[in-house]
Amino acid sequence: MDFKFNEEGMRRVAEEAVANMAAQQTQDLERLRQQYVGQPIAVIRPALRQLFASYDGNITEPDLSEWAQLISDGTRIEMTPEPIDWSR
Repeated sequence: MDFKFNEEGMRRVAEEAVANMAAQQTQDLERLRQQYVGQPIAVIRPALRQLFASYDGNITEPDLSEWAQLISDGTRIEMTPEPIDWSR
């Protein structure tokens, strides 16, 4: 049995997964913006914290308050993937 690892294919799949995750998070943030525009930051903060927790993530101050303010103001937040550093 012969096994050949396709490193380029693995990198392509990983980078596509990161891009898909960023797109999904952008959609989720857009839903929050549409739902909470004009609402007080104190109302938005728990929803934003819950969104990050749903991705097994965490958002801390000052980002939590800054992003809640952006959502309240109706500003669109877009997550953009960074290239994966394959040199490690």
